[in-house]
Amino acid sequence: MRKIMMMLAAVLCCWVTTVANAQNTQEQALKEAEKKAKLADKNPKNGKMQLEAAYAFVNDELGDKKELDRALTYANRAYKISQEHPAPQDTLKGLSCYAIGVIYMQKQSYENFFDFMEMAMDGFQEELGRYDPVTIGTKLTYGSFMMGPQPLRAFPKIQEAFNDNENAPKDKRIEKMEEANVLQEWALEMLIAEQTRRFRYALPLIFKDGKRYFVVQTKFWNMERPLVGWQVQDELATDEEWENAKDDFILCDDQLKFFAVPEEEKDKYKFVFHFNHKVWNPRKLEGQEGDSRIFFLNPDSYNKMLEGFRAFKTNNK
Repeated sequence: MRKIMMMLAAVLCCWVTTVANAQNTQEQALKEAEKKAKLADKNPKNGKMQLEAAYAFVNDELGDKKELDRALTYANRAYKISQEHPAPQDTLKGLSCYAIGVIYMQKQSYENFFDFMEMAMDGFQEELGRYDPVTIGTKLTYGSFMMGPQPLRAFPKIQEAFNDNENAPKDKRIEKMEEANVLQEWALEMLIAEQTRRFRYALPLIFKDGKRYFVVQTKFWNMERPLVGWQVQDELATDEEWENAKDDFILCDDQLKFFAVPEEEKDKYKFVFHFNHKVWNPRKLEGQEGDSRIFFLNPDSYNKMLEGFRAFKTNNK
């Protein structure tokens, strides 16, 4: 819930900037909304009018008289027009997806909100191109809305914003983009946190002679830590750490028997995998028998194995 509230604060700030009409009283705002609704109804093929009517019915000046369902109707009309009569330079697809998303957010339908935020980013890219500053900027800002609750979806968009801005023609680049690098780092940290939670009770699994073995320790990693990062520890280790590291490779079998693999046998216990994807059978990913993988244990099984690992380490000092 805390992540959702942080996201709401960010989105509402942007939404108010987009649609505020602070001079209107509630009654005036309602009259204005009805006026825009009539214009939209009389011009059913005018996407801009549909979008203005949608904005009008969620104007903050309406207070408790906001009409989210009516707003959604007009925003959906705008989106339908953008699909049936694409006019890229008016950015109707991106704007209508954004409007639908924020309406869903106010309706507390968060999955729909996230879907339409992503569709809005894709819509701007489709309409304006990948290297347009509007496309880049929306990936940066809309991605930040999703960063806490949906880091797996948000991080690629935010990273694309930085990469694309760097690769864009000079006359298209957002200036001083580096001043937003805190957002890039924040998004990365949220992604790592999400992946750490996901792989908290997971271990690498390898096969030898038809038997499976859990990897519980490598040169710079062991199961006391979350699995995330286990493959990059070699890259992050300092020269001093390399010199002082004990190259202990410890495995555990299905009977919770732990053993350190002798140096001369390490080549027999390799983490290897193969994947084949064929365009003529795209829904099937083919591996090979005996391929290594990541295995997800339940917390009780993981903790039982962890106790055994600690005991093995204590007894083999």
